[in-house]
Amino acid sequence: MIYSPLTGSDQVRRLQTFQVEELIQAWQDTFQIDISLEFKSYQNIYLYECLETKLQFFYPFDIEGSGKLYAQLMGFTWYYMSDKWEYQLAFQDIQRQQRILEVGSGFGRFIQAAQDQRFNIQGIELNPDAIQSAQAQGLPISSATLAELLEQGEMFDCICSFQVLEHIANAKKFLTECLSLLHPDGTLLLGLPNRESFLQYQYNLLDMPPHHMSRWSLTSCQALEHLFPLRLERVEFEPLAAYHVEGYLESYTNYYQASNHIGKWWLNSWTQSIAAKILKVGLRHRLKGQSFYVKYRKLATPQADDPSSIEMRN
Repeated sequence: MIYSPLTGSDQVRRLQTFQVEELIQAWQDTFQIDISLEFKSYQNIYLYECLETKLQFFYPFDIEGSGKLYAQLMGFTWYYMSDKWEYQLAFQDIQRQQRILEVGSGFGRFIQAAQDQRFNIQGIELNPDAIQSAQAQGLPISSATLAELLEQGEMFDCICSFQVLEHIANAKKFLTECLSLLHPDGTLLLGLPNRESFLQYQYNLLDMPPHHMSRWSLTSCQALEHLFPLRLERVEFEPLAAYHVEGYLESYTNYYQASNHIGKWWLNSWTQSIAAKILKVGLRHRLKGQSFYVKYRKLATPQADDPSSIEMRN
């Protein structure tokens, strides 16, 4: 029996099956990285959907990417971005008197930016190479786990985690530990890939194991209010980034070419090139990009739903 990693319920359905052998070859061809050991002895992996929360998740659960995998991905300059769209949103939602924890700090880009603005912040990270690099710059990033921080009696006013939750198989455990480290009325800030964006029309190796273990949507994030003592207060969708324009156009071109005859007629490399130039001039800012950002508040006691309290922007 397969159970939802959020609800523990067996109300799930299988969406897709992927052959491990094909994924191993695709990673070798695309990234020149051997991921064969990441999949242990499994022959297939499966994509499921939780019917109660609409979270999509991969099974088996024990195929999260290893530290070795992320160390190899560090070799690509695009993997750890120096700035993320979510950072400026987070700075609007944190205060200097707060004690802040970033989970999954990477090389410490957000930590550095926060310190430059005199925020009281520290971070934790699992990638030892990233930790070493960050610590060499004097950044307060350690290898501690959430469980270890709990054992030490740590508490925070704000916990933020950008592009991390989708990498974790046991989402319920991760969120429960985060909330245990938050003071009542504290804030939880998350940045996530939006599975309802153009990503849904891509065959993206980085959006499946051993890299990503789940796929999130706004519906899934809204469901967290019913599972945890949380109130969703803010939702923001990333505008289409310039470096995602080609991927965006290719995704929708492939989708419409496969779904209707008109798409086959007018969507081609020439029209894509024209559209890319138009979007890069500025029109892309009106389109939804890859990710979204949510702000939650930890409730001292459960409260009735109040949708009017959610700030949402497209």
